Amino acid sequence: MIRDAATCDRPYCLAVYLEPDDLPEERPIETALAAAGWVLDDAAGHACPGCVRGSGPVLERGECPRCCGSTVDRADGAVCHYCGHVSPHPPEDDYDLD
Repeated sequence: MIRDAATCDRPYCLAVYLEPDDLPEERPIETALAAAGWVLDDAAGHACPGCVRGSGPVLERGECPRCCGSTVDRADGAVCHYCGHVSPHPPEDDYDLD
């Protein structure tokens, strides 16, 4: 399956959004980008959630599903350094990070 991707057009930002595997075929990637906090502007280009909220640009890539930014493990999940998205830990994992 070929997936679409978007990159942040802000200077020095390494953010990338990869189209989710489970995105319905009739749903365009633009709707998924907007739901993930990306801003689409024909004049200025794409802006990732980190740049939109003022905590970007993404300077280090990692596991964040919204911007591919680096994350830190906390008790409630993996938290993105840039966009703040929290990816909950799988229920079978026993994390004692706090």
